[in-house]
Amino acid sequence: MELLKRIQELLRTKDVTAEFESDGELGFLARTGPISVRIRINVRESAIIVTSFIPLFTPVQRRAAMCEALSLANWQLRFVRFEMDAEDGELRCRGDIPIYDGVLTDQQLTRLIYTVWNVTDRYAPALVEVMMGQSDPAIAIAQVEQRQTEPIRRKQTPDLTVN
Repeated sequence: MELLKRIQELLRTKDVTAEFESDGELGFLARTGPISVRIRINVRESAIIVTSFIPLFTPVQRRAAMCEALSLANWQLRFVRFEMDAEDGELRCRGDIPIYDGVLTDQQLTRLIYTVWNVTDRYAPALVEVMMGQSDPAIAIAQVEQRQTEPIRRKQTPDLTVN
C-alpha cells in the first residue's frame, strides 16, 4: 500500500489523477488514440503489474485473427505484452517489473507506466481494425511498426556556399 501511495503521488506530479479502487489497486483513465483505457497498477510481493484494459471485446468469430495480431505485435515488443481474455475477448496490455531487494526509482516506475500507456496508444487503432474485420492482422501490425521505424525526413536545404 505504501508503494501504491508513492506511485499515486508520482503520477500527481505528472498531472495524472489516480484513485484507489475497491480492491486496493490504483487506477486511472487514459486517452489512447480513438479510445480511453483503464490503467490499473497492482503491487504483489514480487512485482509491480501495470495493465491497461482496452474496452474492446473481440467477437468470437474474430478471435483467431486477433490472436494473430497480438502475436505479431508481441514479437517486436519488449517489457510489455498484449493479452486477450479467452472467455470474453477483452484486450489488455500488461507490463511488470520484479521487486527484489531494492527500492524502485521514480524513473523505473514512470517508464513502466508510460510504456504500457504508450504501447496501448500506438497499437489500439490497429487492434480496432482487426477486431472489426477492416484489416488483415499482418497488415495492421506492420503499419504500426513501420510508422515507428521510419526515419524522420527533414527538408534538406541545399549548400550554397562557394569554395
